[in-house]
Amino acid sequence: MEVKRHEKPGNLSPINPAIHKEEDGKTSRSSSKSEKDLRVIQDKSPSDDGLRRSERRLSRASESSRDTFDRQDSKSTLSPKVSRKYFTNWRQACDKTKDKTKELLKRWRTLPETEVPGNPMQEAERSEEEKHHGWSVHVWTTWVNRCSQDLECLDLEEEQPLAQLSSIQTDKMTLFFTELLDHDRDDVICDQDFDNFFEKLAHFADWSTNSSEFHIMLEVKREFIEHFINPLPTKWAELPYYKRVCGPEAGGMAGRTTLEGWLARWALQLSEMKRFVDLPLYLQYLCKIVFHVIDRENMGEIRKPALAAFYRSVIGLSAKRIEEIIDTAYDRMTSNSYLILDYGTFVHCFTNWLMGKNPNGPGQWVLVPPKDALPQPPFPVDYSALNTEPAKLEPYAPDKKTNRHSVIV
Repeated sequence: MEVKRHEKPGNLSPINPAIHKEEDGKTSRSSSKSEKDLRVIQDKSPSDDGLRRSERRLSRASESSRDTFDRQDSKSTLSPKVSRKYFTNWRQACDKTKDKTKELLKRWRTLPETEVPGNPMQEAERSEEEKHHGWSVHVWTTWVNRCSQDLECLDLEEEQPLAQLSSIQTDKMTLFFTELLDHDRDDVICDQDFDNFFEKLAHFADWSTNSSEFHIMLEVKREFIEHFINPLPTKWAELPYYKRVCGPEAGGMAGRTTLEGWLARWALQLSEMKRFVDLPLYLQYLCKIVFHVIDRENMGEIRKPALAAFYRSVIGLSAKRIEEIIDTAYDRMTSNSYLILDYGTFVHCFTNWLMGKNPNGPGQWVLVPPKDALPQPPFPVDYSALNTEPAKLEPYAPDKKTNRHSVIV
């Protein structure tokens, strides 16, 4: 007698429920599919086929129009660099003028500023448009010759200096050369001339050879000899102009400098300096040395008698010449006695002595006063109003007549 496994409830063999579900699903799907086929076959008619074909055509047309709209949107997509306000203004201008500005707007959209990277189809379309818009690109090239630090690019055949002093600077440095260094008037200076000049400064200030000021002055003297007597650095010494005016043959023998070489060396040093802090240390210390030499009583400021004594003993001016210029010199250095000639004010005067390129500056009176009369300023400066009491000040009115000769601005 045969016993079937799935017919009796007391059977011990395992029954997989998924098998039943899968079989039930298959049967249900097959039955639903057959019913659907039968329903479609029964409901199908020739009119329904025409409707379906028209629906397919409409769906394809909508997809194609959507593609064209997407391409247009991609073309009009703005980069973060270009604001949408620019396009709005352009469209308004195109609508008002009614010329061919729309074509210009189309061409402007093809420029690299409005391109959106990462879209190869858009770039290909724009490249096709750029072929026919009629614009051409011109590339201009040129050779640029850049000067190196060793100045190899200069035309060595022309004896042209690299830097030149102004006429006012030339006059001031010429007086320094002739009145303080070249005492024998042979138009040549050497290291012995610097020794005599700094010894005269130490003698007037009464500095002993063991003082710190005297040793600082010796270091400044060595720097002057290094920059104005010894040969120039190689990058300048080989140039024709400096080889002629600053070379060994310039003064007849090595270790000498002529007036032309003296001015050429000053021009090289001052060409790149704009402020007092830009000066080398030996020139900054020279300013301090000259200030303390004039202020030998250590008062912290330079007064008119001390300046007159410096002119007489160090510069060698006569008493008559000092009497003629002392008031003008002190007024120029103190702004008509409005300022105190302390070290801070003297630094400005010393900087103007080195870098001032125009007349009537306080630097004209720092070391050697000018021998000729300076030109008068274009208009006088009245400082009296700065010291007037506020109650006595007269307010300015354009329609009010007054007897004043100055206006505070």
